[in-house]
Amino acid sequence: MQIDREAIAQFALKTTVAIALIAFALLIWKLHDAVLLLFAAVITAVILRASAQALQRILPVGDGVALSLATALIAALVIGAIGLFGQEVSSQVSELTAMLPGAWDTLVDTVGAERVEHLVERFMPEGATIASIAQTVIGLVTSAATGLALAVLGGVYLALSPDTYRRGALRLLPDSAKERVARAFDQTGDSLRAWLLGQIFLMLLVGVVTGVGLWIIGVPSAFALGLIAGLLEFVPLIGPIAAAIPGVLIALTMGLETAALTAGFYFVVQQSEGNILEPLVMRKSVSIPPAVTLFAIFLFGGLFGPIGVLLGGPLTVAAFVLVQVLWLNDDLRAEKRQSAT
Repeated sequence: MQIDREAIAQFALKTTVAIALIAFALLIWKLHDAVLLLFAAVITAVILRASAQALQRILPVGDGVALSLATALIAALVIGAIGLFGQEVSSQVSELTAMLPGAWDTLVDTVGAERVEHLVERFMPEGATIASIAQTVIGLVTSAATGLALAVLGGVYLALSPDTYRRGALRLLPDSAKERVARAFDQTGDSLRAWLLGQIFLMLLVGVVTGVGLWIIGVPSAFALGLIAGLLEFVPLIGPIAAAIPGVLIALTMGLETAALTAGFYFVVQQSEGNILEPLVMRKSVSIPPAVTLFAIFLFGGLFGPIGVLLGGPLTVAAFVLVQVLWLNDDLRAEKRQSAT
């Protein structure tokens, strides 16, 4: 019996690659906090580089100066917004926090205590209490604030010299894989940039429209509710639904008619954003089917927890592009050029 050494070698190579991929996946899962922090830094770097490139179209300056100006401008905008609206937002958030227990009592009286208790027991983790959930939320906010500071700092360093880190990563790969991985890096960056810029615009638009609309309806703390709606817009599909919950609860304290009007307003905003605005704003980004986005966010949430849900949108974009380029060997830039012509 003749032994096919070539077939054995190919089998051994495929087995080694499979084991390496499994080990790499387990390593990422074990170090998922660091991986998510790195990904958040990449997102920050993408935003800073996009802002710097926009400034370079206006001002004849180099990369370093443009990046410094973009960082300073973004910081000035954030600090200015906090100075102008911080006190009002803080007072409205405090007012909103104080009103939520009464809104919950109104919901219990309207729906019935037994039904509410059944829903709470169904969705609340076993053994959890309101106090423990509040403590968990405070811990998550503190952790998110620390992670945000590290992500911003890391993003600044990445944005200063992205080619250095790109070349360093490519040097670790065999020559046969460098071209495709380089294309995957570039196209993932393009898609993330387009998605993030479009998402920031949608967050601002939804936040302003929601705040103004709730103010016209007469819902208390409309500005704070608009801020919540704008921030949660970053999480596709799930975020807008979660943003509507406190608004409807607060409106319920003013009567069923106001609550129904508020729920209808949230529905109109969400449908307009999802079916009209988002396709127009995101037409330059990668097109991902809604079902894929939804299940991907659930998957990242199950793997990485709340931070996985928060970063589910950009993670889905990056994973979708990487699969198309690395696995299917598609050229997204060529496809966009063909569709444009």
